[in-house]
Amino acid sequence: MAAATNELQFVWVQLQAGSTVAKIGPWGGDYGGRDHDVTVAPRRLRSVSLRHGKIIDSIAFTYDGGDGEGELHSVGPWGGDGAELPEAVARKLAAGERPPGATVAEFTFDAGERVTEVHGTVGPFGDRDSLVTSLKLVTDRRTIGPFGYGAGTPFSVPVRGDGGVVGFFVRAGAYLEAIGVYVNPCIPSEK
Repeated sequence: MAAATNELQFVWVQLQAGSTVAKIGPWGGDYGGRDHDVTVAPRRLRSVSLRHGKIIDSIAFTYDGGDGEGELHSVGPWGGDGAELPEAVARKLAAGERPPGATVAEFTFDAGERVTEVHGTVGPFGDRDSLVTSLKLVTDRRTIGPFGYGAGTPFSVPVRGDGGVVGFFVRAGAYLEAIGVYVNPCIPSEK
């Protein structure tokens, strides 16, 4: 059984024109899952999709990138169907199917809406002692979640001022094993 990796890491990631985002985390365990990360640094979160039951199975999201093009980037799903490999889940989603066995929560953020807090728990499930067991997002307008049953050790990322959570990075196999966040300290206002 692998040990939990709840040691907090904090890294600044350079974007175009001198702006930066902070990479914070991850929280969770390491059970041989694959590390997943964005390829273009995020500037603003646009939508999130969580597959969940008792715990968080997978995450997918869209974001505006810091590549200077203003393009929307989509990533995921990262994780599984609770028992299926991520590639099988991706094929089903691409074909328009929803894999059975859990619920998919999908939400899009309004123009100008910022994710100001991420809360979650990491804890035991089956023979693993540290998976992501719940997630909740708080924006400057609403609370989304919690999803999952929430047993275990809580973690929280509050963002103050004009900043917000703009993306995620994870370790995942059949379940979400660990999750971290990207924080943009100053999200430009939208018109």
